[in-house]
Amino acid sequence: MADLNGEDLERLGSRIAMLVSEPGEADNAGRAVATLARRLGLTGGQLKDFVITGAMRGQPASRRSGGPALGELENELAELRHSLRLSETQARNAALERDALRAVNSDLRDALDRARTTGQVRQYIGLTALAAAVMAVVLVLVGPDLRSLPNGPQRPAERPEGSPFTSQGLVHRGGTSLLKAPETGAEVLAQLQAGARVQVRQVLWRTMVQWLEVEVTGQVGYVLSTDIDRS
Repeated sequence: MADLNGEDLERLGSRIAMLVSEPGEADNAGRAVATLARRLGLTGGQLKDFVITGAMRGQPASRRSGGPALGELENELAELRHSLRLSETQARNAALERDALRAVNSDLRDALDRARTTGQVRQYIGLTALAAAVMAVVLVLVGPDLRSLPNGPQRPAERPEGSPFTSQGLVHRGGTSLLKAPETGAEVLAQLQAGARVQVRQVLWRTMVQWLEVEVTGQVGYVLSTDIDRS
């Protein structure tokens, strides 16, 4: 066996003793024993003899022949090797489980992103449906006011009191135009001066704008309600 001093033997013994520690420490101890043995110039057989000699020291002379004590030591070494292999297997399994969990986590994130996108699309569809419903209600309420008017002269509508007019009105200062139809771009029938008196036949709504059907100097036409003061 190589020449070893007391300090070398102490370090080697300490590292061999750590082989029976927890799995992680035992792995480190095994590597430390191998490193120290190579540095000290020990072969595998010499290291085995060192362990056996130490184990036999202090045993009765009748047991130093190496029979049962040597067998027990070899069994312990075999168990240590088995524990090392088991620790390596457990470490590999833990790495595989870690990779599997990462893959599951990635799949869950993708599913969450898809769910968020689907929720946003459904929200947009709901808003569009709501807007369509509001437009339908507006058309139902305002639709009758959007009906087309017959062309040609209009006859005064009879009222229950026998008068064809609902009220009278005066043209605002600045005057206004008497139009053939309740539309801003309709043909102009006449220009009404400020203070001119008109007879209001009926009130109409066109595209959210209020018009008055009026008769003045024998002509029937339409003016904006904001241009007339009614009494």
